[in-house]
Amino acid sequence: MKRKAAKDFWKTYISLIVKGGIRTKMGNPAVTFTKQAKNGDFDEISDEKYCSMLNDIEQLSSFWDKLPTDTAGNVFLKALARTPLSEDEISQLTGILASASTNVSYMLDDEKDMASAPDDDFEPAFGGTPFDENKFEWTPKSIYDYLDYNVYGQTAAKRAATMLIYNHLHNNSRNILMAGATGCGKTEIWRVLSQKFDFIKIINGPQLCCDGWKGSYHIKDIFISEPKEKAESMVIVIDEADKLFEPAVGGGGTDFSYKIQNELLKIMDGDTITFVDEQKNTSCTVDCTNVSVVFCGSFETMLRAKTLDSGTIGFGGELQKESRIAECTEEDLITYANVRREIAGRIQQIITLDKLTADDLEKILESQISPVKKIEKQQGISITVDERTRRAWADAAAESGLGCRYIRSRLQSRLDDLVFESPYAKEFVISAPES
Repeated sequence: MKRKAAKDFWKTYISLIVKGGIRTKMGNPAVTFTKQAKNGDFDEISDEKYCSMLNDIEQLSSFWDKLPTDTAGNVFLKALARTPLSEDEISQLTGILASASTNVSYMLDDEKDMASAPDDDFEPAFGGTPFDENKFEWTPKSIYDYLDYNVYGQTAAKRAATMLIYNHLHNNSRNILMAGATGCGKTEIWRVLSQKFDFIKIINGPQLCCDGWKGSYHIKDIFISEPKEKAESMVIVIDEADKLFEPAVGGGGTDFSYKIQNELLKIMDGDTITFVDEQKNTSCTVDCTNVSVVFCGSFETMLRAKTLDSGTIGFGGELQKESRIAECTEEDLITYANVRREIAGRIQQIITLDKLTADDLEKILESQISPVKKIEKQQGISITVDERTRRAWADAAAESGLGCRYIRSRLQSRLDDLVFESPYAKEFVISAPES
């Protein structure tokens, strides 16, 4: 959860509870958010901002456990139980409370005190995950377990991401590249991690521009909008990086792909760089020693070539588990992906991800990370999808190559039809028509 959203939440609920509002009914923010979305309140904002807002709402709404409303006390205790605090942080909090306690008597002797006392049936439901309990330190195992709970399959990629984060937490920067088909989960790994580690910044590669190239988002913008401390300790995840590496020759013959790689090279080398924003007349100097870079992309040409070379039936085909995409090397990046040798040489690890099969996608639909469960949590409803429909969606999603994105789109479309007919229903059964 982003720091501002978290701070607003804690301030609201602590203020409410200390003023005697422990039994105040609080609405699930996902319900309000969904209504606003249906009313078109977010139509004018960018997809990136909408996804960021949705992510914050999804995390907040988890404290309601799918209920449309709950008491402030219940919500507060569930949030507290799911927030990892170190021993030092617990000591600081208890010190503040102890100091405040010396100035008050806790005798329950008047109606005012009774009004702020909890109901007899006050039973907070914690119902969390293994990763919501207090953890005093992130270890490689706890980072991996958190990822493994939230992302299906892709063991090698999750281990690589785990070790990058662990090393990054100990001021050891690392640069890696993840290559795999659309919908295989490579970007989802970093989205999930960004919910726990606010130093992760995900960038859309095709929108990224270098100095001298007109565009909406330059490399300097990655850093210049951040506080210096965060700017010097980020994990920069460049999504669709393969598009970034494609040749982009301007009218004057300038290869902007070469130029942007040159700017990235300075970051990956750990140089101290001064970024200047001429429009706002501001600048910032960033020591990139502790900055890590992650490239994510389909790199389809490279993976197809490597798969064919390895003797399998092809990147787009139904690969058996024992016939995985061949591992890629620094030379493959140079030969097939237009990556400069200097950049390729500074990537410590290249990870190839499996394409998700129909069986994989069906298992995802049945798991705790199912798009069905996410929509249930957002909208405070119950959804049942029959077995035949789950299989049909999984087959179609695998064939389309869009993975869970396809399934979520189909699910939302069918759900919209049902809600249109029964807007006040809380339970929905989805069954695809017989073909």
